[in-house]
Amino acid sequence: MKISATILAAGQSSRMEDDNKLLLPINEAPMISHVCKTVLAAGLDPVVVVTGFESDLVTQAIPTVINEIIYNSYWRSGMASSIYEGLSALPQNVAGNMIVLGDMPMISKDTLILLMDEFIAQSGQHIIYPIYEGRQANPVIFPKKYFQEILASTGDRGCKRVLKKYPDDAVGVSIDLQEVVLDCDNEIDYFRLLGEM
Repeated sequence: MKISATILAAGQSSRMEDDNKLLLPINEAPMISHVCKTVLAAGLDPVVVVTGFESDLVTQAIPTVINEIIYNSYWRSGMASSIYEGLSALPQNVAGNMIVLGDMPMISKDTLILLMDEFIAQSGQHIIYPIYEGRQANPVIFPKKYFQEILASTGDRGCKRVLKKYPDDAVGVSIDLQEVVLDCDNEIDYFRLLGEM
């Protein structure tokens, strides 16, 4: 069963003052490079990265083995436009797509594989998401049957709307690690992440 990934790397890092968070070093590599390598190591295929803000710099930090890098010229309009670009680029033979946030470098290969295994166990027909301490976390795998509905969404909450609309079709996987809730929105988050690595 073919499970693809869309890595979202288009945002402006507006709460990070002068830094593009995706280019900040994590274990001596830019954050976005770290996330890409983890996704690749988990066996997701194809992997599409959607860029926007400072696209040239971000693209330079993306491993050359990534299947496709897409520039979202509408990145200012919100996350849904990047998800649209990513899903639109996927081949017809994928069963599902994992939406991965480019600012979550703590995510491990093992966690991604756990989510993929559950998606396969559910015959690729259900939304799969991690649960940490009772809350829905990231990344989330959406079956192909929801692609069109996600593509029709606007703003920043397209995937969340679909997840909330079909709770009986969503399966949570308990993850006892903070990695599924730790993103990097500001300098405090960044230094906290460094302390966790």
